[in-house]
Amino acid sequence: MRIPRIQTLLGVLAIMTLVSTSVEAQNYGQRQYSGPFVDFDEFNPDYQFFAPLDNTHFGDFTPNLGWFFTWDKLFTKTARPRNGNPYSQDSAPSNGADRGSGTRISLGFMRPDNLGWNVSTTNIGGPNFYQELIVERNNRVAEDDNGGGGGGGGNNDDPTPTQDDNNPLTGQRDYILRDSINAITYNSWELNRTWRLKENDKGRIWEPLLGIRYSNLQDRFEGAEYNRYDEDGLPVPPIPDPNDPTSPGPDDAEIEEFILQKGVHHNDMFGGQLGLRWYRQQSKWLLSNELRFFVMNNNQTIRQEQLREVTQVEVGTGEEPETQTRQRTITWDSDNSFVWGGEYRGEAAYTITRDLTARFGFNVLNYGKGIGRGENYGDRFLTYGFNFGLTLNR
Repeated sequence: MRIPRIQTLLGVLAIMTLVSTSVEAQNYGQRQYSGPFVDFDEFNPDYQFFAPLDNTHFGDFTPNLGWFFTWDKLFTKTARPRNGNPYSQDSAPSNGADRGSGTRISLGFMRPDNLGWNVSTTNIGGPNFYQELIVERNNRVAEDDNGGGGGGGGNNDDPTPTQDDNNPLTGQRDYILRDSINAITYNSWELNRTWRLKENDKGRIWEPLLGIRYSNLQDRFEGAEYNRYDEDGLPVPPIPDPNDPTSPGPDDAEIEEFILQKGVHHNDMFGGQLGLRWYRQQSKWLLSNELRFFVMNNNQTIRQEQLREVTQVEVGTGEEPETQTRQRTITWDSDNSFVWGGEYRGEAAYTITRDLTARFGFNVLNYGKGIGRGENYGDRFLTYGFNFGLTLNR
């Protein structure tokens, strides 16, 4: 499969980035700092991460060196597909946004010569927003011989719902018609080379970055339809036509049709990015901003499935289906597109101990074009929201 191979390759690159030793040496004090990479103990850490903050010279801000780690919890809202759900009979507006959540983790280091690396991953699960409609089938209500029927209880004259496992969620003879509104999963990996520039006259420190980025977005779409017909195959409306006495009524239904259509649109994106992080210390707060721009190739695949179930059963209590036919159709398609986009992060980190900070911020992530959502191959993916997390030695 294409996705596991790409993820395995990125994992190997990340491990090599973090643990490989170098060939060319430069002397920084008592240790040898060499090549582009370093060992985990290269910076002589004292591991006193929770030591109290030393604010004797609080006005003199010195950026941290060595290894750093960040963890953030994301609370997001994701824009709906522009064209809505192609299978929905009554689709919700496509200009809304729905809630999701995720995590973001970063690991990296900065050397004394102001060169560094970092690898980060972002995962967003959701939104998973659907609307459902439960419809009764022709023979949903059955009459039990003993009057107890399926767990309902009562006397011999009481009709009770039949527990015939037609629908394991409700235990009754009905269909759940579910239409997707906004359902996605997203994950991304980055590997970046960073440079730290000197502090400018306004107290800001700039860190340009250049790296590679892999993203995977899966958009799930689903729609269901339920129809009734009389013995001649004519549609039976939910209520009779008051202007036509001869029109079919609900009691004339003898054939019912259930159509379920669903699909998954996979987006595998790989490309390069460049960006900039700038920050400054103000009292116990570290205020930072990050901006990224990326261009990627998107290998799209879409899998669609249709299930059509036709049952001949008359309306009434105790009726059993005479015949039932099922037809399942599965189709695959693929495409290749160009994707561009950007990401912004604005954060404020409060110093708790010498190396530990708590932070919160706002972030926006936008893949502006070339994203497959539903049956549309050229949609966008826009998500924004807040993050809360912890930072160690950054």
